Amino acid sequence: MKRLLLLSLLISLASVAAYGQTCDQSLMAHVYHPNRLVVAKGCITVTGTVKSKTPEGDGDIHIRLQLDPGQGTGLINQVNNTSQHGFLVFEPLCQKKPTQASAKTACKNFKQNITIPKVGDRVRITGMHMLDNDHGWLEIHPVTDITILP
Repeated sequence: MKRLLLLSLLISLASVAAYGQTCDQSLMAHVYHPNRLVVAKGCITVTGTVKSKTPEGDGDIHIRLQLDPGQGTGLINQVNNTSQHGFLVFEPLCQKKPTQASAKTACKNFKQNITIPKVGDRVRITGMHMLDNDHGWLEIHPVTDITILP
């Protein structure tokens, strides 16, 4: 059943691209329990300022992004407002060794080769805009590209 859900998600992501960007669907293999994520807007690119970053037990880094104005609606929801201080979450994968048992297989022999911004950096993020059903907020997970802007 889990394989069927993952296969179904990967098939739906296979053709996801919008506004010229492309998301790396192979990264889903390194997301623990990928069936908890539901595609919201799909492959998107957003800009904003990094407000905080926290290493998580699953090996990912949980980063909060204050979106630049004028990027449309539906990028955050009420749970982002109440639980994430109004910020969009994005998560570079497998940056640290997981301590969470359920995530160890997803990160085994993998560390995403991606730029990790500092708090205060203005960035452009490309990745899959998803609803995390375990937490209820919207996030970009997995992240395909991070560019630090001037």
